[in-house]
Amino acid sequence: MCKLCCLLLLIIPSLFSAAQYPGYTQIENTPSFKQQFVQGSEKINSITCDFVQEKNLSMLSEKIVSKGKFWYKKDKRIRMEYDDPFQYLMILNNDNVYVKDGQKENTVSTRSNALFRQINAIMIDCVKGNFLGNPDFSIKVFENGSTFLIELSPLAKNLKAYFKNISVIIDKKDYSADSIDMVELAGDNTVIHFINKLLNSNIPDELFTIH
Repeated sequence: MCKLCCLLLLIIPSLFSAAQYPGYTQIENTPSFKQQFVQGSEKINSITCDFVQEKNLSMLSEKIVSKGKFWYKKDKRIRMEYDDPFQYLMILNNDNVYVKDGQKENTVSTRSNALFRQINAIMIDCVKGNFLGNPDFSIKVFENGSTFLIELSPLAKNLKAYFKNISVIIDKKDYSADSIDMVELAGDNTVIHFINKLLNSNIPDELFTIH
């Protein structure tokens, strides 16, 4: 259980410290932004894209870079398929998490573990844009000409034990996530960049099936 939790933490969501987002200005009227954001993100029914994940470890001078395919389908379904430099699969389907690492497979219900449930919610909320009402975080919103930057600082005790903050870059054109950056308490971080995005295409339900 502990090993699976650590794997999930590695593949989710450091840009800069909280007060240093060059080129961004903070949005003061957050209620108005929230209404605008919810209306925009509600139009997203599915996302298909490639992703590039960068893992920065303080003990290593070089980034650990992984690549793969990403699918999201409304509601609460995500598939992340790593293919370079290794093969790894994770499926989130409502309250269930499935992980396949080589020949090893594991399925966990998030209902039985509060941390899994919160991590599952983070992934869905970041991709879909529902995190503005999440009571587990305090939120600051910044913007530049083309993107919003949402900074989430954990309030829940168990999340504070892992994360310093989470930053999500949102495209102003369609309110989809461009990147998710999760900064761990020790200073290491994982950034996932979503590229070549295709919104609202037809995605088969079978992609999210957990056996």
